Amino acid sequence: MPKTIAITPSWFWPESVDRVAGIPPYGVSEFCVARHARYIPDSPAIIAGSQELSFSQLHARVLALSEKLLSAGPDSKRAVLSGAMDAANMIRLLAALKAGFHIRVVPVDEDLADAKGLFSASINLSDEEVESEAVNETAQPIPELEALRSPAVAIPGDACVINHSHRSLLAGVISTVTFLQPQDRPWLGTIGLDRWEGLLSALTPLYLGVPLILNAESQGFAETIQQHQPGYAVEDLSTATLATREDKRAVKKARGILDAVLLSTPGVFNSGDRQRVAKSFRCSSLTFFGKPETGTIFASHPQWYLDESVGIPVTNAHVVPSDPRNGAPIQALWELVESAEVTVKGPMLMCGYEGGDNEDHYVDGRYRTGVIASSDANGMIYVLPD
Repeated sequence: MPKTIAITPSWFWPESVDRVAGIPPYGVSEFCVARHARYIPDSPAIIAGSQELSFSQLHARVLALSEKLLSAGPDSKRAVLSGAMDAANMIRLLAALKAGFHIRVVPVDEDLADAKGLFSASINLSDEEVESEAVNETAQPIPELEALRSPAVAIPGDACVINHSHRSLLAGVISTVTFLQPQDRPWLGTIGLDRWEGLLSALTPLYLGVPLILNAESQGFAETIQQHQPGYAVEDLSTATLATREDKRAVKKARGILDAVLLSTPGVFNSGDRQRVAKSFRCSSLTFFGKPETGTIFASHPQWYLDESVGIPVTNAHVVPSDPRNGAPIQALWELVESAEVTVKGPMLMCGYEGGDNEDHYVDGRYRTGVIASSDANGMIYVLPD
C-alpha cells in the first residue's frame, strides 16, 4: 500500500480490524429494517421511553408510509423533515428513503415552511402520520443500483447544504462498525438527524439489528442510560461533559453500564473533559471526528487510543497528508510531517452540494477538509487549532 494512502502504518493498526470494507448495493431501509423484519421480526428496533417497536412493526409502518407517499403522486419527490431525533421522525425518514425521495433534514430551530419553499419540496414529512400498518409488501419500491448514488438526504454542511446518498450513508455506518467492532448491545442516539453524527448514530444500531434507544422528553442522557442499559451512547463531548457536572446523581447511577461512549469532537478538544467522561461513566471514552461532507474520518479504537489524540483513520477512510496551500499530497507518513491538511477519499463522502458541485473542495478525487493535523510516532492523530 502506498505510504500516502493511509495515515497509520500497518504495524500500528488495531489487530483484526479491516482497513477496507465493501458497501452492498442496497437502500437504507432495506438494509437497516426490511432484512431484520424477515429474520428477527420480534426483536426490538426502536425504544423511546415506554414506546417500543419491533423490527416487524417498524418495517410495517415504514412500508405503509412509503406507499402513501408514492400514491400521493407529488409533483416532485422532494420533502422536508424536522431534525428532531424521535421515533416518528425515524419512521418518516426511512419511509421517504424507501419511496425514493430526496429529503432535506432541517434543524429544529428553523422554519419548515421556509425550508420547504427553498428546497422546492412537495411534502412536509413532519405532517405525515406514522401509526398505520401495511400488509402488502409487493408494492415495496426497490431503488435501482444507479439511484443508490443519487442525492437522498440533504443536511447542512460547513458552508452550504450538502447531499448524501443511500450508498454514502451506509458506507459511513459500515466503516464505523467495521472499525469499532461493537458488541451486540443497544445504542443510545441523542444528536439531531440534521447532523451527520445524528444520522450515523440512528442508522448504526438498525444496521446491526440491535435497538436504537431514544431519549424520552422527560429524561436526560444519564437517566436514559440507567433505564434502558445501552451498550453504546453517541453524544457531543461538550454535552456529555456538562452532564457529568450538572447531573452528577444520575451519572453516578449510570456508571459501568456502557461499553463505550462515542464523543463527537469539533477538532481541538480538552483531554481533561474526555477523561472526566470516562471516569464518570466508567467506560471507554472514544472520540470521533469528521465533517458533514465526509462522515467519520478519525476515531479512537477501544484497544488503541490516547486521551489527547482524536484517534486514527477509520476503515475506508483513505486519508492523505497534503500541502494546505494547494492540496498536493505530501510523500511521507504523518509521523514525518510537522503538520498537514487532511484530505480524504472514501465511499462515505457526500455525493455533492445541493444546487451543484463545488470542485474547489476536491483535488485528485480527494476532499479537502481544511483541517490541519499532526501525528505522533505511534500514528495517533492530533487536530490542530485553525
